[in-house]
Amino acid sequence: MDRPEETGGVSGPTRGREATRARILASAKELFTNEGYGSVSSRMIASHAGVNVALINRYFGAKRGLLTEILREDGVFPGLIEGDPATLTRRLAEHAVSRLHGEGTALQRALDDSAGDPDLQAVYQGRITSAMIDPLTAYLGADGARAHASLMAAVMLGLTRVRLVEGATALRALDRELLTRRLQALLDLCLEDFGEAEGPGEG
Repeated sequence: MDRPEETGGVSGPTRGREATRARILASAKELFTNEGYGSVSSRMIASHAGVNVALINRYFGAKRGLLTEILREDGVFPGLIEGDPATLTRRLAEHAVSRLHGEGTALQRALDDSAGDPDLQAVYQGRITSAMIDPLTAYLGADGARAHASLMAAVMLGLTRVRLVEGATALRALDRELLTRRLQALLDLCLEDFGEAEGPGEG
């Protein structure tokens, strides 16, 4: 007989709810990785997890909420941002170049194949702030930190966009270390003080 928390009935003990929630997340991650985000429905996830589909809406709002939570738990950027400030731009540059070459987790590669999905784009847009700009701003912590963080995000996301739209064939043909150093130099430039605004013809 189904337990109440698996049928959409009265909630069971907290531990049971947490276990059910974790099972749904694990099923969603496995299916998104193996089948692709766009090919997976909430009903498929519920069936795989052995729960009522209503629980996905209860715990996560919808399939998109599941993806948001999975990406939050597997978040790459906060982990890259933590560490020695002196090597921040090198860490970010190395990550960007590795993604340019199609490296990453199986889930990341599967999501790349679904990049045009509107749900996926909406989730990524939300994560630009929550997983990249906000943590970078807090990490930098100085005057103008958000402007610096936003500029760094623009460089990283611009490279991602080129990879997804055009394939970045010319960039991938470059020496990897040379490309990493060039990208690091751009990120270092993003951290330079803006100083006083320059008038026309100055600077």
